[in-house]
Formats: sequence, C-alpha cells, structure tokens
Amino acid sequence: MITIAQVSIIVVALAILYLGLSGRKTYVARAWKKIGLCVLVLAMIIAVLFPETTNDLAHMLGIGRGADLLLYGLTLAFIAYALNSYLQQQNERDVLYRLARKVALYDANERYKINRK
Repeated sequence: MITIAQVSIIVVALAILYLGLSGRKTYVARAWKKIGLCVLVLAMIIAVLFPETTNDLAHMLGIGRGADLLLYGLTLAFIAYALNSYLQQQNERDVLYRLARKVALYDANERYKINRK
C-alpha cells in the first residue's frame, strides 16, 4: 500500500523533473545533465515505491544496508555537482577576463588613436 509520504515524495520528484526540463534556461543545459536528472528522478521513485530494492542492490555491491548505499550515492552526486560548479565558474571567469582584455585594448586604441594593420 502506498502511503501519503510516498505520494508526496513522488509528486515532489516529478515537480523537480518538470522544473529541471522546462526552466527558462533549459536550452543551455547539456543533454547528459537532463538525462542524469531523469535517471535520478526515476531512481528516486523506484527507491520510494520499492525500498527493499535498495537493500538488495546494496547487498549485491557488498554494502550492508540500502540506506548506506543511498548515502554513498548522495555523497558522489554532491561531489560531482561541486566539481561541475567549480569548473563552470572557472570557465565563466576565463571568458570574463578575455572580454575585459579586449575591452581594455579597444579603449586604448580609441584613446590613443593607434592604427594597426
């Protein structure tokens, strides 16, 4: 029998999926991120509806409990998210630095009337 908590979690998971796929800037997200979100939501729904599957999967992987498996997976997902955010921030910073250099060179050319050919 499905409980109210399970239904609530599934509704929230589907809302997250909807917002993740139909957001304003969803065209910017790469396809593998969208696929990852879909897989994550599907795994979440399966884990909520069939909690014994996490225990079975954990035992197959040599982990004691399904809750431990979920914690390890959450830790890996958090590290991947943090790394992705860091790399994206570095890329945006590099683009900003290159743009600032171009603007500085353009301003210098305009100010000092340097003609390069």
